[in-house]
Amino acid sequence: MNNYDVIIVGAGIAGLECAKNLANSGLTILIIERSKQISRKICAEGIVSNDLRYIPKKFINFDFRKAAVSYKNKKIIFPDDGGIISSIDREKLINWQVENIKKLSNVSFLFGSTVSAVFPNNSLKLYNGETFKFKFLLGADGSNSVVRKFLGLPIKKMEIAIQYIIPKSFNNFEIYLDDNLFGTGYSWIFPNNGYTSVGCGSDLRFIKPAVLKSNFDIWLKNNNIDITDAKFESALINYDYRGYRFGNIFLAGDAAGLTSGILGKGINSAFLSGEQVAKDILNIQGANLIKKWLVAKKSQERFMFFLRNKFLRRIFFSLAVEMLSHEKARNVLNKIINE
Repeated sequence: MNNYDVIIVGAGIAGLECAKNLANSGLTILIIERSKQISRKICAEGIVSNDLRYIPKKFINFDFRKAAVSYKNKKIIFPDDGGIISSIDREKLINWQVENIKKLSNVSFLFGSTVSAVFPNNSLKLYNGETFKFKFLLGADGSNSVVRKFLGLPIKKMEIAIQYIIPKSFNNFEIYLDDNLFGTGYSWIFPNNGYTSVGCGSDLRFIKPAVLKSNFDIWLKNNNIDITDAKFESALINYDYRGYRFGNIFLAGDAAGLTSGILGKGINSAFLSGEQVAKDILNIQGANLIKKWLVAKKSQERFMFFLRNKFLRRIFFSLAVEMLSHEKARNVLNKIINE
């Protein structure tokens, strides 16, 4: 059968969350995934406490910990009264989602298949020539979304994340600001269970990938971080939101540009956008989860103005770290991160 009520392109968090919420709808659903099997997405895998709405505690690798923010010779540790950040094994989480969805009689998977084109007559074509018809289409296919391209939506706000997966666990979650090395972004150390993501990210409009990579290597050397046995990874992150519903076609997660541009945080927005698209398809009324997140996203990204210019960035980082010396400011930061 090549006719489906809902076709979801991408078996990531957003697409799978949408399918889960359509479980008892009676709609026929097809999930098309280009990979032959589920594998981990390039991601630092850090989560904060508001992610627990969607992520079962069994996937959290350790109790939520405090985080350290460093700029020049100053380090601030927050929050004062408990943990704010942990990490997950994203591959295990997504495989758990897949296994639960495979139990649903109205959902089918098509792995190892890539969509080559979407057509205005509510159909799409795979690279192998096979075609499918749909009533609703969800593009949950990441920053290079073929569905977004069909809709003709440009992407002008794009970040790049690069990281090394080091096969040992570090002790603490740390974030480093550097107005010279990382442009509008930052570097991080995110320990996981048996490995650690050490990486950096920045807005491509203000720094070239080759320059960022060279600067990151300098930072690694200066901090005595050994990457001899590490695996290098890089990925693009789209945070240019231009809408999520276009008639019977939807976008979710990175495809919609719902990642926070200043924090690079996208797991929670992937979950909530998948849930909201399912509600739209089922015509369930109520508070719109995506619109609510966009308020927080805009609030976070208002600081981007100060990060674009190197001189303003230096002033902003200095003031921010100085402010974080005070408890009230740390509490505000805690709230912003958990929005």
